[in-house]
Amino acid sequence: MNHKVEISIIIPAFNEEKTISECLKRTLSYCLDKHSDFEIIIAEDGSDDNTVKIIEDFTQKDERIKLISIKERLGKGGAIANAMLTAKKKYVAFMDADLSADPFEFQRLFEEITNFDIVIGSRLLRGNLSSVKRPAYRTLFSYLYSMLFRFLFKIPIHDPQCGFKLFRQEVIPDLFMKIKTTRFAFDSEVVVNAYNIGLRIKEVPIIWRHEKASKISVITQIKEMGQDLLSVWYESYVLYQQNSGVYPEKKGSRKTRVLFWFLSLYKKSRD
Repeated sequence: MNHKVEISIIIPAFNEEKTISECLKRTLSYCLDKHSDFEIIIAEDGSDDNTVKIIEDFTQKDERIKLISIKERLGKGGAIANAMLTAKKKYVAFMDADLSADPFEFQRLFEEITNFDIVIGSRLLRGNLSSVKRPAYRTLFSYLYSMLFRFLFKIPIHDPQCGFKLFRQEVIPDLFMKIKTTRFAFDSEVVVNAYNIGLRIKEVPIIWRHEKASKISVITQIKEMGQDLLSVWYESYVLYQQNSGVYPEKKGSRKTRVLFWFLSLYKKSRD
């Protein structure tokens, strides 16, 4: 497709003073080179370092760079969802501030968007690209999460958690106004909800650079992602099935009934 189209790029940011400047320079370079009209929206989520000041310096120099700043933290997912609903351009995307995926990788997604509503990057599907270099435990965790996601939701997406996605503008309201997860499993809920409302999704390999630094321990990430994913399964699968007149605890497989029982207890414990 002709890439000289308009685009809104959302970049979530929380305490990104070390990375946000380079991220904005690189994203601006991409937009100037590949798009006829654009806006870069930073979804700042209550940073307590110099992130906001650095972003404001950019916004003063270029009005196409916009800041949405939130004093009370929404979480990465909440910040992205809030910013997505403000985007104005024909295509809307989001990416991480650490440049794990270079914005020029959006070219790979645009190659597929003509026939789809959403195109998402993948760190697990490789095609003719080399494998992503990262610690073995990270690779193992990603594959286990992928297997669990496909088992729970029966959706043929391998890397729902990749924070590099492209959307048609017209699907944004229905999709993001219904998002409930604001933490780790936000990306997975986006994919699940998109399938539930019949949107067309394509997953494509992208070049991804693993960033060593992380603000949260691996153990905490595993715990929180597990909790969030089970919550998404309960909200988006069990309740969806019941509203359709199908009751998994009565008509589903044994595995589904066990999961339903467990999730019912889990849901009650969190309410």
